[in-house]
Amino acid sequence: MNSKMFYKALAGLYDMLDVIYFRVEANSPRKSVLEKIKKRDKVLDLCTGTATNALSIAKKRPDTKVAGIDLSKDMLRVAKDKLRQSGLKNVRLYQMDAIDMKFKTGCFDKILISLVLHEMEEELAAKIVMEAKRVLKDDGEIIITEWEPSNQLSKRILFMPIHLLEPKPYKKFIRKDLYSYFRQFGLEIVSYEHCDYSKVVVLKKKP
Repeated sequence: MNSKMFYKALAGLYDMLDVIYFRVEANSPRKSVLEKIKKRDKVLDLCTGTATNALSIAKKRPDTKVAGIDLSKDMLRVAKDKLRQSGLKNVRLYQMDAIDMKFKTGCFDKILISLVLHEMEEELAAKIVMEAKRVLKDDGEIIITEWEPSNQLSKRILFMPIHLLEPKPYKKFIRKDLYSYFRQFGLEIVSYEHCDYSKVVVLKKKP
């Protein structure tokens, strides 16, 4: 299955991730990310998918301006339907390539990259990180959410579909030392939080 067909099939099921893996709010990565968004932040949800993050943040932080981008028309079709139903006015959705964004340099306070990098071959992931760094303000933050397998047996069993269904780069990416990985891009980790089935890592530009 090519990537276009894969994301078309996935679009209608994408929000099930929250129902299955992130349903406990107290330890959800969605909650962790939201806590890092401040009033009047200009936020970019990179590879927004069905805009779950973008819409949640826009609703709970009405003083923010949130942009969501994705290359998949099918994902964005679902996202735009959700946006219309929400009535939110502080969200904009764009079909755009994450390695060649049409935004000005240094224009976002926060950039969210959620469950994205593990799906990419290393060269493409590197381009996404560097392009995110370009559109980030000098004092801004990139907030990475990535899968993290649990040591608890019950959670390991529930997590098994992720191990089986994620693309080839996944297994290599989850073993990376993220401190050294992001350092090569001129970024440093300033916080690292463990959540259900996931981790939330905050990056800043190195001085």
